[in-house]
Amino acid sequence: MDNEKDSARIRIVPQAGGEKVDLGRGSFSNLILTKSKLESKNRNMLGYSVYKPGIDTKQKIHLDAEELAYVLSGSGKLTIGKELLAFSAGDSLFIPPGVPHGVRNDGSHDIAMVFFFSSPEYPRTIDA
Repeated sequence: MDNEKDSARIRIVPQAGGEKVDLGRGSFSNLILTKSKLESKNRNMLGYSVYKPGIDTKQKIHLDAEELAYVLSGSGKLTIGKELLAFSAGDSLFIPPGVPHGVRNDGSHDIAMVFFFSSPEYPRTIDA
């Protein structure tokens, strides 16, 4: 095992090194570990989002990738069509490709979550 070679392949990307996406009302996503940042043959990507109280994001559909998320803090609801699914800190979320979804923060605290996609970049996405 060549430790020097292995350490050359590892990447640490600071929080500020991501691509920030404005979600409105002070809410945002930060795309951190993506193909463009890693310059490798990665097959997944990682980011995090902060949803401020009062945000109700437009529902999106990720066409080719599943989304996994872990809720770090806060609580809210996933909007899926006209359905609402409640989640809170410590919950894990699985959203298959092709399912319209958004995030509603109807609480009084920020929601923070880490998300992963089964694609090396943010997947092809359309409005629901």
